[in-house]
Amino acid sequence: MSLLSFRPVRVTALAAVLVLAAFPAQAAQQAQPPDSSAARPAAASPPPASVTQAADPLPATPTSVVLYPRSARVMVEERVAVEPAPGGGQAFRLALPAGADPSTLSVTVPGNAVASVSVREVDAGDAPRVARLRAELAGLRREAASVTGSIAATEARMALWSKPPVTNAPTADLERLDAQMARRLAELNTTLPDLRDREAGLAARIDRLEQELNDAGGASRTAPVATVLLTAPARGALAVSYAYTLRDAGWHPAYRLEAFPDKGTVGFTFEAEIRQGGSVDWTGARLSVATVEPGAALQPPPLRDWQLRPVLGVTPMPMAMKAAPAPVAAEAMALRADAAPVVDEKATYEVWDLGPRTLPAGGSTRVALRNEEWPAAFRHTVRPAADPRAFLTASVILPEPRHYPTGEALYVADGASVGSASFGLSENKADIFFGSDPMVSAVMRLDERKSGREGLVSKQQTRVWAWTIEVANRRATAVSVRVEDPEPQPRDTAISLTVESDPKPAAENHRLVWNLDVAPRATATIRHTVRATAPADMRLDDGR
Repeated sequence: MSLLSFRPVRVTALAAVLVLAAFPAQAAQQAQPPDSSAARPAAASPPPASVTQAADPLPATPTSVVLYPRSARVMVEERVAVEPAPGGGQAFRLALPAGADPSTLSVTVPGNAVASVSVREVDAGDAPRVARLRAELAGLRREAASVTGSIAATEARMALWSKPPVTNAPTADLERLDAQMARRLAELNTTLPDLRDREAGLAARIDRLEQELNDAGGASRTAPVATVLLTAPARGALAVSYAYTLRDAGWHPAYRLEAFPDKGTVGFTFEAEIRQGGSVDWTGARLSVATVEPGAALQPPPLRDWQLRPVLGVTPMPMAMKAAPAPVAAEAMALRADAAPVVDEKATYEVWDLGPRTLPAGGSTRVALRNEEWPAAFRHTVRPAADPRAFLTASVILPEPRHYPTGEALYVADGASVGSASFGLSENKADIFFGSDPMVSAVMRLDERKSGREGLVSKQQTRVWAWTIEVANRRATAVSVRVEDPEPQPRDTAISLTVESDPKPAAENHRLVWNLDVAPRATATIRHTVRATAPADMRLDDGR
């Protein structure tokens, strides 16, 4: 067939394909019943003039925000357009960001009132940062899929070259195939580890980016829009104020405590780490942090009845009465500001005013709330029955009580970090520990432990313990050491205890305390003896 005779055939075939492709659509139209107006899209006829059919507004920038430990209360003031309501009357719409709890919405309309509020979910528009994160995440996922495919292809090629099909080729061809197999497998074995490392790196980047996207409020694909029906007619735009709770926001405290034994002070820094997981930037909003979550600990816990009764079937054992744990107050914090934040003490909590701040959607920041130097008396605390190490201790007494919610603290001594632990304060004094000092230690040696019976007919049993406690100071300067040991406590009126020590201890909160001044490179010694007597027929648990 010549080229001239070939072209008409191609055109004819193409036309046939187009006719066949169009035929099913024509048949489907002919199969519809004569009256099929209900199946047509609603857009075929003009929509009724109503609030729900108009374009939805965008979430407004907050005016102020109060941050709690696990949420934030967002306040907004804006002018809204009034439109006819679907069932009559007038209404306006409020767009809330993704992550907002619509059940917490409260609306105030000066000069008017709210008749009802209805909420529906719409597709959430992405903030610029969220859109950038989504695009970056999609690109990483495509790249990861490509690398995974390359790994699968490489492994398949390795399997093929490792076991080639059996052939009856001549020896020379087999030798060439053997050489080519060795070269190919070496190349593939070199390529595969690099591909797997690349795959692992992409997976780690995807995990980090997904977490960043969630923190930025990107996990929610929808956002609530509230339709607010007015009780009275209104003309023109209305100035309204409203508030809602954002769950993906909050704050927590962070502390830095630095010991300066030579100066006799403790450096104290109190900061707030805040986060906002909404989809709207907080631009110039007045931020504050509150130390208690709304609704936390509204009423005291009930008291349990104290009933003393005999225990049947088993020998009663003495038990220490433990107080029920008090409810833990929720914690909170604040943001870093140019001016020092001002604290407002409420009846049961505190609010730190941070002033106007800007925080992008999904952003986080740290704000210094207080930076002080506290006077402190330094000593070493040692509990040799439990640990021979001596711990540097700062005893702080402040002019007035302070309330600092429990949070993570960095402890520093002489410019070196000694570790992290929780810190909190609800009074005007505290003992703050800054880790162990290898130059000071204490050893508790049991010199004597014996038991026996006394009386003509063995009416009494006796236990005796005798210890020597040696506190060693290897420093070139004298140190103050506080030695602590449990105070023996009888749990039965028939048990008698005597304590003899040199030097004599003080009793504090069921602890025996010796306060010693240990000279440079010297050792201080404590002689400590405890004697217990009890009826001979008593099953005595001496506890040590």
